[in-house]
Amino acid sequence: MLLERCKGPVDLGDKPLAQAQLEHLWITDRERLLSCARRHLALRDFYADRDAGLEGKPTARPK
Repeated sequence: MLLERCKGPVDLGDKPLAQAQLEHLWITDRERLLSCARRHLALRDFYADRDAGLEGKPTARPK
């Protein structure tokens, strides 16, 4: 899960959108962005903890 590609932005198409449609697409886009950010932060933290442990330094998370 941590290594899978993030979903791209929502395709708005080329036609005018009603307010409700635009809001729905915006919410979907935000959910994708936040999910991607959380995933990448978790991956970064994993590698930081792993590297610190390999170097004999204290890790950010207690064991």
